[in-house]
Amino acid sequence: MSAQATLSRQYVKLCDRRDFDDERLRATIRDIVPGRPEDEEVERKNWEYALLAMFLEDVGALTEDTEVLAVGAGHEHVLYWLTNRVARVVATDIYGEGTFSGREADDSMLTNPAAFAPYPYREDRLEVRHMDAREVDFPDESFDVVFSLSSIEHFGGPADIQQASREIGRVLRPGGHAFIATECFLEYGPLDVPTVHFLARVATLGRMGGQATPRRRAIDVFTPRELHSRIVDPSGLRLVQPLDTTVSPETYENVATIHGDSRVEPESGVFHPHTVVRAPRTSRWTSVALAFEKPAA
Repeated sequence: MSAQATLSRQYVKLCDRRDFDDERLRATIRDIVPGRPEDEEVERKNWEYALLAMFLEDVGALTEDTEVLAVGAGHEHVLYWLTNRVARVVATDIYGEGTFSGREADDSMLTNPAAFAPYPYREDRLEVRHMDAREVDFPDESFDVVFSLSSIEHFGGPADIQQASREIGRVLRPGGHAFIATECFLEYGPLDVPTVHFLARVATLGRMGGQATPRRRAIDVFTPRELHSRIVDPSGLRLVQPLDTTVSPETYENVATIHGDSRVEPESGVFHPHTVVRAPRTSRWTSVALAFEKPAA
């Protein structure tokens, strides 16, 4: 049976401020990220956690037989939450390497994942592996669920992201489900074109434009079309719903500007609510969720 027949809500969508009016979503956030004040629950990362959890519940994947692979996993709260609900969770990342090595991908996760646990978890259900997402070291059709949250956009240029998407599809079992959350533009203007970012990099001798190339922006954000060409199509998987790119006006409350030094500057001066971001001289973006199924053989 297709997952579409069992879904209780829209999962393939942009993060919308009104999503947080859903008490089921709020309750799921509190379960995964407990103890936060109510006004601090309105955050894109919490939304990603909740949609993943609710999607897996809707498709019947939270069982004692389910094997889960997390790609670009860091030490996310949801890893520990899942260990209390499934048979096996394998967290993979380039721990100790790259931009996030001193933050979400600290190499101590390889030897002491319990140090990052937000609550008690079934330690025998969690395996942590150093692994490049572009070359997943597992056989074809090894997992019932594969997910990646706010990571795939950082895997490199378009070819790297396409390769990581193929790997996600390859290791997923027929009848299984995948969930990818990443970044998507809410609008798109001339200054968001990759070649413009690359020319800025060349003209300023690298002071602006960061990692930009003729095909890669200085910011790791996709257009809806790029979501399909770089993630959906290469994966070989089927979206469970069409992508909904509409958001409510409330979503734009408190847009946060991310500066080159990683400083975040919200319009209100306080971090929450946190749903929409931008970089200087770029259009606004937010999280997007892509939920997939792999047709049974």
